[in-house]
Amino acid sequence: MKKLFLVSLALITVMAAQAQLKVVPTLKKGLEKVYESKANLALPGQSAINIATDTKYTVSDATADGYVIDVMTTSFTSDAAASDIAGQILSAAQEMVKGVNIRVATDKNGKAMKIANYAEVSKQLDERSKVMVNKIYELIPQAKSMIPEETLKQQFTESLSEDALFKSLSGNSSPLLLFGKTIMTGAQEEFVNEQGLNMKRMYFVNGKDVTTNATLNMSKEQVKKMIISQIEKTMPAQADAIKGQIDQLMESGMLKVDAKETTTFKLQDDFWPASWTTEVSTETAGQQMVTKTTTTLK
Repeated sequence: MKKLFLVSLALITVMAAQAQLKVVPTLKKGLEKVYESKANLALPGQSAINIATDTKYTVSDATADGYVIDVMTTSFTSDAAASDIAGQILSAAQEMVKGVNIRVATDKNGKAMKIANYAEVSKQLDERSKVMVNKIYELIPQAKSMIPEETLKQQFTESLSEDALFKSLSGNSSPLLLFGKTIMTGAQEEFVNEQGLNMKRMYFVNGKDVTTNATLNMSKEQVKKMIISQIEKTMPAQADAIKGQIDQLMESGMLKVDAKETTTFKLQDDFWPASWTTEVSTETAGQQMVTKTTTTLK
């Protein structure tokens, strides 16, 4: 019996070692990788939208502390119909970073640490936020009387803050998510996604294939506070009335919030992905949006 136990323990140890992966990508000045992403967005009550982008990653500098990787969306296309207002707005929002060179500083193992040129980037994005606000008012004229221009612009500014942009660049839609990490099956981490939702991610390793599953990690009270905060920012005149009914609205499911993310990376020998697939499902106020993306190295 003791012998069987020791054999079982040895097998578990071997399996655990095999299901662990240290992701240190090949990085040298001048290295360039271009990825093509094809996304399908299913919006509530609308036809699905297909979006295609090319993103270039260039190692522009190598220092004693690490590297600088320039990230730039070089092309963007969307088939959102002119009559699809939600699709037009969503597509325009995603296109805001096209042509903007964002420099990500990493440590020696390639782990993303910060945006090195955010002051420069923020000026470009600030100008594009103004264009975005005008586009929304053009598509939805009544919005101008409902949401003041400064309030709307502030929403875009917050969504493109240094922290939010960094999370996007190192999130589940980027190869930088894995760089510099030692990953093992069953390992978990908590994080805040691009929408400001608290999430919990679990890793699964199979050779050089890595799958991440993330789910919402927020209490009812945390969700309640988040909803109230958003209402106070976007609809201050209605905030008091809604806050008075917030518990009933949440119990009814009208203000339900949920999120799930699944990504599978297929890594090459240099630990840059050959491809990855991502599915993100977000439910807000009973409306669900599902995005499925396939990204491949060109």
